[in-house]
Amino acid sequence: MSIKLTKQRQEILDLIQASEGHMTADQIHTKLKEGDVSIGIATVYRNLNVLYNEKLINRVRHPELGFIYDKNLHDHYHFRCRECNRIEDVELDYRKELHQLVEEELGCLELDHDITFEGICKDCLAKSNQKHK
Repeated sequence: MSIKLTKQRQEILDLIQASEGHMTADQIHTKLKEGDVSIGIATVYRNLNVLYNEKLINRVRHPELGFIYDKNLHDHYHFRCRECNRIEDVELDYRKELHQLVEEELGCLELDHDITFEGICKDCLAKSNQKHK
């Protein structure tokens, strides 16, 4: 690791590691403040970028919330529910050859990508089915 893990960075990292899902920078800031951590929102954003660039956390672009942050560092896909906006990790076999195909097709160096499937989650489907009964 080429960065110093400051107290604030450690607090952010610990919070993300302890979470069961994905969180926005605002949610992270709120949770830290609730835990009596004195930190500004700009500092949260700055440190999230540092932690992401150092590959200590993952981030996913959400169409409505901006970036959301995740502790799951291995290559994986995501699913976003269009009803409740929840993001879930999808643990399918990851197609590493997609990187090579994109590079060959475009003549570029592909460094990162995010594939997010969209639909309606099982919880929202169940709620919808209950309404129609």
